[in-house]
Amino acid sequence: MPRDILADFVDRRPELARFQRMLGGQSSKRILLVTVEGEQGKSCLLQRIFYECEQRRPPVHVALLDFDQRRSGLTDYLSVVREIRRYLRDERVPAICACEDEITSPRSVVNIRTGGGSTAGVDFGKRSDFTDATVRDVASRDLIQVSNVSEAPPSAALMAQQQDDMGRALYRDLAALTPMRVALLLDTFEHASSGTCEWLERWLFQPLRQLPHVFLVVAGRPACRPFFAQTRLWSGLLDIIDRFTPFSEDDIQTHYHQRGIPISEMEWPVFLELARPNPMAMAQLGDLLERARGGGAR
Repeated sequence: MPRDILADFVDRRPELARFQRMLGGQSSKRILLVTVEGEQGKSCLLQRIFYECEQRRPPVHVALLDFDQRRSGLTDYLSVVREIRRYLRDERVPAICACEDEITSPRSVVNIRTGGGSTAGVDFGKRSDFTDATVRDVASRDLIQVSNVSEAPPSAALMAQQQDDMGRALYRDLAALTPMRVALLLDTFEHASSGTCEWLERWLFQPLRQLPHVFLVVAGRPACRPFFAQTRLWSGLLDIIDRFTPFSEDDIQTHYHQRGIPISEMEWPVFLELARPNPMAMAQLGDLLERARGGGAR
């Protein structure tokens, strides 16, 4: 069975406290950036923050975006916005819903109106491709013949316009959620494509200065640090964590106790040596023991 990460969660009190100060208005920072090496518990920390956002009263609207495509399928700006829409629900993001419908809805290639006078005619869609097409007898009232017409792929200019339209829609919906607080949690940010990073910088990070009720937590390996190292208008909002404090002996004992895994005095020094520097190893050792000893006694 999968582990209950929240039940097994221990420590990270300093990191959680920094987020809580942001959320409570005791800090001017509103972007908590966590850039530490792999297998140190970044994803577990974000899941814990997600849980605490939901438990607050009133609750904080929260979305968790995982940029590791092996798990999430987030590949571009549209998939990112769809994930935000899924978490926040359609009734809270009407501008995003309308913009996505506009982008994804099929357009009429040819719209034919019959009748007399000025009401009759043919409207050839803007996205139609008439290469090798045949159009004849359009002037007659009821005989209109069109063949070999296909919808042209969107141009680069149109795609850029759609990205900007969706960015504005995201801003409008986030702005409309005030005074409710919103937390967007971005995990494995080192996997975000350069195009997605550019869109997020323009339409999320930069507008954050005008959205005091919106908070970001960004977690990733050190490879994503160059994106945040550049001086930007929103750089003053950053609170940076570039290393975790190693677990204490009490933290490790608490973890195994919560999982119902007994460890003898003889085994304990070995577990400490392996688990203290690497939370992933701590969890994996527990998994091995659960399987070998028939499961924990939770």
